[in-house]
Amino acid sequence: MRVRQIDNMLDLLELFARQKTPLTLTALSRALAMPKSSMFNLLETLLARGVIYETHPRGGYYPTRRLYDLAHQTMQGDSFLQLIHGELEALAAATGETVLVAARDPQEPSGIVYIDVVESREPLRYSAKVGDKRPVYTTSSGKAILTTYAPEERRHIAASLTYALHQATTISNAEEMAAALDAAVVRGWCEDNSEYTPDVMGLAVPILYGEGRFGLAVAGPIYRVRSNRPKLVELLQSAAQRIHALDGRGA
Repeated sequence: MRVRQIDNMLDLLELFARQKTPLTLTALSRALAMPKSSMFNLLETLLARGVIYETHPRGGYYPTRRLYDLAHQTMQGDSFLQLIHGELEALAAATGETVLVAARDPQEPSGIVYIDVVESREPLRYSAKVGDKRPVYTTSSGKAILTTYAPEERRHIAASLTYALHQATTISNAEEMAAALDAAVVRGWCEDNSEYTPDVMGLAVPILYGEGRFGLAVAGPIYRVRSNRPKLVELLQSAAQRIHALDGRGA
């Protein structure tokens, strides 16, 4: 069962992340469709914990650095991401493209969430950040995660998804999705052709680590990724083998 107060707090923090500016009590209550009294109580709680501050009297509220510090300290305890981050940086340097690790979104079965990102240094690049979410059927990393399931379960997952046409190339039904996953399993890697973000192509391979299922992807301008696809796939697969070896799985 979802806890409303936690939902409200996360909605508030996500609003600040989008707006990137202090917001008044009135603006916050309107944006989140919450009564002023409820919003006031939430703000007072976060103020007392040092998570937000009032910029000046009636000038609005904004998160403090404490929120960043808590998140940073928490992520330092994630041994998987600590262990593989160097591989992501090396892969980004070798490919010249943005490298992403995705996991299935625990709150939205039809989605994935990026849990680590190393952006390309190229002026023209795919830009994403940790915490960004995408529909699982539109991304190479999402498809890579789904290829780790047995065929019958893959087909069941494909049938359970709700498909929305984000681009002309977006997969639009369960049959198409199941066929795309079957083909990806045979060739050993997944791709998306501007299925969510225009003019961007992603390539990905699956990662199994402990009990976790992840997608390791490179993404960039479609003209650049498509022309370098064989080399990018080779680099992805080599990185995946090294990560698997860290878990004692080998190649």
